[in-house]
Amino acid sequence: MRPTTATQPRVKRKPLLRGACEKSARAVISVVQKGRPGNTSPDAMIDMVDSLTGVIERTTELLLAGKQVQVIEDDDAMTTQEAANLLNVSRPHLVKLLDTGQIPQLPKVGRHRRVARRAVLKYQRTRDAQRESTLKELAAFSQRHRLGY
Repeated sequence: MRPTTATQPRVKRKPLLRGACEKSARAVISVVQKGRPGNTSPDAMIDMVDSLTGVIERTTELLLAGKQVQVIEDDDAMTTQEAANLLNVSRPHLVKLLDTGQIPQLPKVGRHRRVARRAVLKYQRTRDAQRESTLKELAAFSQRHRLGY
């Protein structure tokens, strides 16, 4: 299953859904804030509300479409095998990506490499966008030269 983030391009959504999700986000944040000392800055609060609203909205849409939703913390450290599985590549290929700096790695744990989940997901989004762009160019070339498939 491909992880889905709330920062994906937004489709024009119903304002009613957006309002309900924002109300829920504000309620959740206020409950969580009550149990914690210290004040959150107004800018940080706005960012938190916007982010949580997007998560609730996207999750609702996916669940209503009959899809499963999985929440993954971005700051998790992964083994090279876990990262390779997420990208659907071999572990030796992932190690090459780490060695060439295409994916930054975290400090080693003993002799074992670790990779930030956030870095792997960022690489995946970039790779998928490049792949999509190349496929569009190839399709346009094929259309221009009437090559068929």
